[in-house]
Amino acid sequence: MNVLWIMLLAGLLLVLAGRFYAPVIARVLGERADRPTPAVLLNDGRDYVPTQTPVVFAHHYASIAGAGPIIGPILAIYYGWGPALLWIVLGGIFLGAVHDYVATHIAVREGGKNLAVVTRRYVGRAAFVMMLVLLVALLVLVCAAFLDLSALALTSMVSLDTLKLPADQKLFRIQDGEAVIGGIASTSVVLITAFSPLIGFLYLKRRTPVWVCSLLAIVICILSIVVGLVLPMSVTPLTWKLLISGYVLISAGLPVWLFLQSRDFINVHILYLGIVFLVVALLAAAVRGGGEFGQGTTIPPSNWTEGSARLGPGWPFLFVMIACGAVSGFHSLCAGGTTCKQLRNELAARRVGYYAMLLESFLAVCVVCCVLVGLSRINYEELRFLYGGGGNPVLTFAMAVGHTSHVGLGLPIWAGALGAMLLLEGFLVTTLDTAIRLTRYMIEEGWTTFFGRYDVFAEAARQVPDTIASDDRATTELIGTGGLTAERPEIAEPVHPAAAISTSGAGRWALQLLRQYWVNSGIAVGLMLLLALTGGYNTVWKIFGASNQLLAALALVVATCWLLARSRPVWLILLPALFMLVTAISALVWELYWKYLPGWPETAPLVVTAIVVLVVTAGILVCVILRWARLARPAAATA
Repeated sequence: MNVLWIMLLAGLLLVLAGRFYAPVIARVLGERADRPTPAVLLNDGRDYVPTQTPVVFAHHYASIAGAGPIIGPILAIYYGWGPALLWIVLGGIFLGAVHDYVATHIAVREGGKNLAVVTRRYVGRAAFVMMLVLLVALLVLVCAAFLDLSALALTSMVSLDTLKLPADQKLFRIQDGEAVIGGIASTSVVLITAFSPLIGFLYLKRRTPVWVCSLLAIVICILSIVVGLVLPMSVTPLTWKLLISGYVLISAGLPVWLFLQSRDFINVHILYLGIVFLVVALLAAAVRGGGEFGQGTTIPPSNWTEGSARLGPGWPFLFVMIACGAVSGFHSLCAGGTTCKQLRNELAARRVGYYAMLLESFLAVCVVCCVLVGLSRINYEELRFLYGGGGNPVLTFAMAVGHTSHVGLGLPIWAGALGAMLLLEGFLVTTLDTAIRLTRYMIEEGWTTFFGRYDVFAEAARQVPDTIASDDRATTELIGTGGLTAERPEIAEPVHPAAAISTSGAGRWALQLLRQYWVNSGIAVGLMLLLALTGGYNTVWKIFGASNQLLAALALVVATCWLLARSRPVWLILLPALFMLVTAISALVWELYWKYLPGWPETAPLVVTAIVVLVVTAGILVCVILRWARLARPAAATA
């Protein structure tokens, strides 16, 4: 079979889904393009900033993509490229894109607030507390892991012979006789970050057309790569982690357009160009006959039995390994965190939420095809199971792209590998930047809910208008540290009491401190560094995949509750939720029974973490069932 047909078929299915299936979900949600969004109603210039849809799309896509659509397929293709591609395409259309769009739309309807707040309103306070703990823990894990992966990309080394470069080459820095191929990408990231405020000022303050800003962004990207070739960064992994931590600490509290949004907008052009480069290289390889593959020494279409024996049962683990690219709970956090605060209308929620996921799925398809064309099965397995089985998926991707571009376009292997590193390093930092701000939002929502009855938070809430119209209803509920109003159906529980409790002295000072964004950003960065520098996240990272997919299921369950409150059809949302619930819980239970419990006490942290996640999930589901059982009884009596 030829990769040309795989790419054409996958691309066609994804385009058709955006054209025909996305409008179906829009009708289920009750999309209205004329409804004012939180970004418009509460334009504070920092977190809520109405922005052109292409700019928001760039930010959202760069944030959700991360390393997921690259790392996941690299690891899971060991089960065979057939199952991996089927899950990427079908999962992306019917689960991932639906999940992302629904999460974005509901967050917009709920005043630009996150999944935990929506859970509090439609499921209850107990479920909110459990969801908040789960979300903060997962976000801190993501931050620590991506910080570590970023350092890994910076210091990844490969032999000159593999890159087909002479010993006297001057392109890459040499360390221990091998070429360090990440320093150029890191220089590029630094320069792109430095130019970000300029781009943000142009498209937001000066109203410069987006296409003009795009051209300037491409120039900045090219310039950053050229400078990187001349002056590649040469720092230790620890120094790089501290530099990135300092940057995200500052960025998480600054206006979103100053660094986060604008840097993503610039950097996404590398990502766009990278996808175009992958497509051109693969198509060229197909035309030149290098895109043919079959059994032989290449990765087989199905390696289900061998993969299951070595990595665990194909179901559920293939569906857990490939998260980004198919469906990922982290996306709902991006949708309900930064993205929903920037959209100018509800139609943009569909264009950003659904279509960005489709593009991510297509990127994952390209990654699979690059591995098939660029690496033999032996090469793949050597890299996939490098370092005692853990492997180096970053280097695997770089070498797959390097060989694919060599086969298709005749480029030197080092050129393709360098392009892959630029693509991956940009994804990592953009996601890390967003994740820290999301953690800050989550922490703020926790303080608002736990201490909302005190005057410090109540006074902040009274600084905004009392009501806004929504679905022919009005509400007086005030949410978040900004206090933006949002629609509140009858089932929602009040957050603040009628009379606020007065505070004074040290207590008032402490509560005022908790309202400072730099304090909450500092907590987020501190937790990230604690796990990253001590290696603590490595201890429990093994269950992140299943927990992330469990989060996607819970997000869809909460979305189902939101739809039921409006008497809207739920099956297109509920069925994916049930599938992901069964899949993720099965993966956690299997790992707990077959891997973690037998290794006790060495695996005690994994055992405890897995049990806590399962108990929290069960608790949230019980809250959902009890809530809707209480609502169903009066309805049945009335009928």
